[in-house]
Amino acid sequence: MIITDLFEYVGKKVQIHLFDGNIVQGELEYVDSYCEMYGWRKPKHFYICNKDGNWCFRAWHVDKVVEL
Repeated sequence: MIITDLFEYVGKKVQIHLFDGNIVQGELEYVDSYCEMYGWRKPKHFYICNKDGNWCFRAWHVDKVVEL
């Protein structure tokens, strides 16, 4: 998936199907820079934080997005 398509879902509750077969559910976040405001997380990555932990991925890792 391309990054501009995934930006439409930032801040929304989604189900993400990743290229390796994992399916992750939660609110989609995007970190655009490495700074304290984002908790020193990797820049230019998407995140889903849920009860299973923090999932970090790039747009090209995503096969499919379903808005919940």
